[in-house]
Amino acid sequence: MSLRVRLNLLITVMFVTILVLGALLVIHNARGAVAEETQSTARLALQLLEVAYASASPGGQEVLRSRLREQMPEVDSARHLQVALIEGDRELPLAVAEPARRGDAPQWFARLVEPAATELRRGVASAAGTQAEIVVRADPGDEIAESWDDARPLLLLVLGVSILANGLVYVVIGRWLRPVERIVAAMDGIEQGDYRARLPAFDLPELGNVASKFNHMAEVLEHSREQNRYLAQQTLAVQEAERRALAHELHDELGQSISAIKAVAASIGESSRGPERESGRVASAAATITDISNHLYSVVRGMMRRLRPVLLDEFGLVRALEELVDGWNERHADVFCRLTTHNRLDDLGDAVNISVYRIVQECLTNTTKHAHASEVGVDVRRTEDGALRLAIADDGQGFEPGAAPRGLGLLGMRERVEALQGKFELATGRGRGVHLMITIPIARGTG
Repeated sequence: MSLRVRLNLLITVMFVTILVLGALLVIHNARGAVAEETQSTARLALQLLEVAYASASPGGQEVLRSRLREQMPEVDSARHLQVALIEGDRELPLAVAEPARRGDAPQWFARLVEPAATELRRGVASAAGTQAEIVVRADPGDEIAESWDDARPLLLLVLGVSILANGLVYVVIGRWLRPVERIVAAMDGIEQGDYRARLPAFDLPELGNVASKFNHMAEVLEHSREQNRYLAQQTLAVQEAERRALAHELHDELGQSISAIKAVAASIGESSRGPERESGRVASAAATITDISNHLYSVVRGMMRRLRPVLLDEFGLVRALEELVDGWNERHADVFCRLTTHNRLDDLGDAVNISVYRIVQECLTNTTKHAHASEVGVDVRRTEDGALRLAIADDGQGFEPGAAPRGLGLLGMRERVEALQGKFELATGRGRGVHLMITIPIARGTG
């Protein structure tokens, strides 16, 4: 649940509480007013009726009515009173209330406000000594209707203010919290490696401070990444330069020395023409020297190939990759690697060439050790915008992206790509093989 919704729910609860409390207060006051008004009117009418009856002649109901009209003109038209005279077994109505306006108020309000039934009785004696009882019954319907007329505007006002304030708060909070979405988007960009993301200045001081701190953090991260990228690129360049120098040294010095030993051994073998026994020993020794020299030469060539592929310097990336893939296919008959190249790949620069070669070499090594695949595909091409795209995929067992096995060299590949300001993408899963997609901007990555 978002912060905006939570704040609005809290404010809604507060306004509902205020509305309920206000309604209870209005109902309490209305209930008291209705009860007091009803009882006071009934008591006043009863007192007037006592006086009127006491002065009336026996049997003179018309005289009583006439006297009531004189002393209490409103009795006949009383809105919520019913007056009756009980003499013996007879109950004679003296005043009948008009129908109350109870229906004007909603039932729930009427049930909450309506007081207990009001009925006042008073025994009286006329001038002739007749005993009787005056009964006054009060109907609070009109008072309830009047209370509803008074309470309705207040309740509607509270309800309207609650709805208006809640809507206004919802809109205002949404506007105030809108920068949070930009902050989250910028943080997502940082997570994806886009350290150039920046936030504008916000009106709210709190969010403004957050934006200022975020921008400073992004600047520091971007500067650190540029430094790390430069250092990684320089480290790789120094490493490759050392490998190249070592490979040349092995080729020029040790290779030539081994070739000289082989020549001397061949010369000894040719010149060993003397006694049969001596010549046999010399020939055997010469053959042994030749075998050892051949073995050393093979070892040196392997070391030179691992240190620095000679074909990469002499014939370019495509020829070096072909020689790498062909040699790998010869050594691994159960797995086939298919290499495809597209467009021009001879002007990438030494840094890009050696990085692509090392990445392909590392991927093939990983496939041999971990993938248990039957086929590997390597695709190298130039895109329409001039960037280099390298795609490597196998049909092996794969692995969980969050738990890459140690020793796969993924970190080293990623560092090589990032040192060239490229993009490194890895897609894998249990039983789905490994799919590697690398994009290197040649315009900025050549060197």
